[in-house]
Amino acid sequence: MSERPKILIVDDIEANLIAMEALLGDLDCETVRAGSGNDALRLLLRHEFAAMLLDVQMPEMDGFEVARLARMNPRSRDVPVIFVTAMLETEENLFLGYESGAVDVLYKPLNAHVLLSKVQVFLELHRSRRKLADEIEAHKRTLADLDAFNYSVSHDLRAPLRPLKAFSEIVLEGHGHKLDDEGRRLLTRIASAADRMDRLIDDLLRLSKVSRARPNAGRVELSTLAREVIAELRSDDPARVVDFVDGTDLSAHGDARLLRIALENLLRNAWKFTVRSSAARIEVGSTTEGAEIVYFVRDNGVGFDPGLRDKLFRPFQRLHASSDFEGTGIGLAIVERVVRHHGGRIWADAATDRGATFFFTLPTARPLGSVAPTST
Repeated sequence: MSERPKILIVDDIEANLIAMEALLGDLDCETVRAGSGNDALRLLLRHEFAAMLLDVQMPEMDGFEVARLARMNPRSRDVPVIFVTAMLETEENLFLGYESGAVDVLYKPLNAHVLLSKVQVFLELHRSRRKLADEIEAHKRTLADLDAFNYSVSHDLRAPLRPLKAFSEIVLEGHGHKLDDEGRRLLTRIASAADRMDRLIDDLLRLSKVSRARPNAGRVELSTLAREVIAELRSDDPARVVDFVDGTDLSAHGDARLLRIALENLLRNAWKFTVRSSAARIEVGSTTEGAEIVYFVRDNGVGFDPGLRDKLFRPFQRLHASSDFEGTGIGLAIVERVVRHHGGRIWADAATDRGATFFFTLPTARPLGSVAPTST
């Protein structure tokens, strides 16, 4: 059972403390008494309070000074202060109360219903803050566990893959001539499976990091990022001829690093799935729908069955056989995480053997005029 929230009652008259404690008796809280301003400040340092009911007219240190000193200490500055006083109800006294940091000033004789209603509000706020703090702490523990798991994945799971692949290649190179075709084929499949597992581990780690990343927003030229990715793809596969068309000024507002990851996955998919096209074409551009800019990556490749659209952005979902196209089924999940982190949406339109178009929005994008496509 969680600890009941505490209310601090401060008054130099014992009878007033007893009366206030009795008045609060029906609320789900614990009352703590302080007979002076110094006692109140000491208690504020030792306990967490949902609110403080503070008398103003006290010897040695009045309530205004107590409130000001409480506001100066990080441990107590957020404790709501309600002055409960028998002073005259004047504008000057009211101003002094708020200037010293009080959230309210109540004058005696008290309206019990008003006091209890105000205290109840601060009790509920305190419970909500405590619940939120507990959830944040639990989230931090979860992230710590995830970091430990990621470390295990990146180190422990990779450890048996390296010798598996290396020994397979050694056998093939040094003793392959002693094996028949089936033996060599099986060893090749073992090495290939180890490679796929290694790529899968890389993609899982990337998905985890992207899901937890906080976007660092700024002006981003998506067309520049797209050209960089296409240049890398052409360098890796110089024999392929792919017509690439992009907008001359696809400006957006977002995290350049994360948006490059998203574009890289979309463009690598387009590059991969247009490999059988006689005149492969990939286009990056944007359209305007109302006040919203919609960016897109379009290709004329094999496309996919539109009935499977709902599976696109789920991890490990593949819409084509691995024997036809390599992949881990993680790339589009990464793209979806990046777009969602920016507060945007992503969807796709496609048909089998008629290409695919992936659309996404970045709500913080700033319209910068029309986009004229250029061919490179």
